[in-house]
Amino acid sequence: MKLVIAHDFIRHGGAEKVLAEMHRLWPDAPIHTLLAEELPQYQEWDIRSSWLQGKVPPEKYRWPLPLFQGMVDRLGKRIDWADVDLLLSSSVSFMKNLETPASVPHLCYIYRPAMFAYERQDAFLSGYPPLLRPLLKASVSRFKRWDQKHKDAPDLYISISNYVADMVRDAYGKPSRVLYPPVDVEPFRAAAVGVEPGDYYFTALRLEGYKRVDLVMDACEQLGLPLKVAGTGPLLEKLRKSAGPTTEFLGFVSDLEMHHLMAGCRGFVFPPEEDFGIAPVEALAAGRPVVALGKAGTAETVVDGESGVHFAQQRVQDVVAALQRCEAMTWDPKVLQAQADKFSVAAFHDGLRALVVEAASLKK
Repeated sequence: MKLVIAHDFIRHGGAEKVLAEMHRLWPDAPIHTLLAEELPQYQEWDIRSSWLQGKVPPEKYRWPLPLFQGMVDRLGKRIDWADVDLLLSSSVSFMKNLETPASVPHLCYIYRPAMFAYERQDAFLSGYPPLLRPLLKASVSRFKRWDQKHKDAPDLYISISNYVADMVRDAYGKPSRVLYPPVDVEPFRAAAVGVEPGDYYFTALRLEGYKRVDLVMDACEQLGLPLKVAGTGPLLEKLRKSAGPTTEFLGFVSDLEMHHLMAGCRGFVFPPEEDFGIAPVEALAAGRPVVALGKAGTAETVVDGESGVHFAQQRVQDVVAALQRCEAMTWDPKVLQAQADKFSVAAFHDGLRALVVEAASLKK
């Protein structure tokens, strides 16, 4: 089967872990994207980026927002669809709207409807200079109209969680299947063999406003708990300047370093309202409890009192209370790892293969 894959932006995050498994299943499929970070793990991939590649710094990938809609519309006309059996889009915002010829089905693996258009608009705009915000707000409104216009572009939606399936129904009036993202649990399980929990809490995420790493920093500071933060992003320097003596920023860490950091931590803290959240499952695979917001994806992956602790609201006092509860409990690594095993790479591969076959038959 000949596939074309489309992915909004290729960076180093949870969506790219999903993309890597898609690439593993269909290594010959070209991957169309708007912008790609030039990282070693992508060197052998057939990535076909836009004309903006090399002109926009990776950390500023959102700045050309007003241009992306027209670029996606034109991309659909430039792709050679001859003998293509299926378009598989991996998308939050733009590539889900890629139009295919009438004979080519479009299967969309959607991480969520674009948060900057349907929710969290204020958090999105806060990342831009105040003088640009009115212009960006108008661009967001234009995006939403365009997004609604193309809501029928996918022939089949696959959501990454039940939480996202509800969002897709609310935003587009469309049903969707649920297929949890793949989590490569084995390296984290292996890294934890013979390793006792350390004295630090750990979090790993992209340093953007809505991720709310500031809550974890403040809570750990109040409790005097050491915190290690892995990740980069537009708020790195701002957060580094505001951090107290118990917080350490590690920046980008390799996969091997991540395995050891997860295995050596006392617990993993995950404050954002995420659609799924791969990192908490990785922490469970290392046998470490997760302190997470009890909403959205982590409400489905972390069982309160069994594999971690939920906090109800994104407030410092709630995180403090959850950390105190985590400290007071005894955790069995085998129970935590059994929870992680429910979200395996093999399950994702089997599910996606079946859905691709089903979607490819829709227009035959």
